[in-house]
Amino acid sequence: MMKKLIVICNILFVLAGCTKQTIIDTGICSPYHDCSIMDYLRADDYHWGWTVKMIEYAGLTDLFEGKVDSLPEITFLGIPSMAVERLVYDYEVDSVSDLSRNKCRRILLQHVAKGKILKDDVGFRNIEYYINDPEQDGGTDITMLYGNVVRFYREKSDYLDIPDAGPVTLNLWSLEEDQQIPMSSADIQPLNGVVHALNYNYVIY
Repeated sequence: MMKKLIVICNILFVLAGCTKQTIIDTGICSPYHDCSIMDYLRADDYHWGWTVKMIEYAGLTDLFEGKVDSLPEITFLGIPSMAVERLVYDYEVDSVSDLSRNKCRRILLQHVAKGKILKDDVGFRNIEYYINDPEQDGGTDITMLYGNVVRFYREKSDYLDIPDAGPVTLNLWSLEEDQQIPMSSADIQPLNGVVHALNYNYVIY
C-alpha cells in the first residue's frame, strides 16, 4: 500500500511540474533595415569589417549608399569579411589598401547587380539537369556590373520524407568559374537594395 502511495505521489509531482511551460520569446527576425546597404555593413564589423574597407578603398561607397543616380537599388552578393581578410593574407600584405585598387573594384563589381533581385524573383532549377548543364532551362541568369554572369536559382527540399515540403533556398552558380557560390542568408533588405550574404568559406578569385 505504501509503495502504491509513493508511486501515485511521484506521478502527481511530475504532472504538476509539467503544467507550467517556460516560453522564451526570441522575437521575429526581420529582413528589413532602415538604412543603406553601406550603413548595414558598417553596423556589423565582425561580419563585414574587411568588406567595408574594400568598398571604401575601391571608391564605391556612393554605390553602396544608393547615391548613384543610375543605380538607386542594387543586389549585393555579400562578400564576408573573412573572405576579404583571407585574400589579404594570401597576397602576403597587411591590409586591403596594399592590394591593387582596380582589383578591389573588379572583385566588388563582380558581386553587384543592378536592381533588387529577391529570392522569389528567380526561377527554380530544372531538376532534370545539373545546374551547369547546357540543357538547363531553369533559374535566372544575372549579369553583374563587371559583366560576369551568375545563375540565380531556387531549389525545393524535402521535409520528413515529404517531397518538396521543406524550405525553398536561393542558390548561386558562377558561370565564369563554373562552380557554386556558397550562400549563407538571402533577402537582407536595406533601403537601397538587397544583400544575399555569402558563406564564410567563400573564396575570392
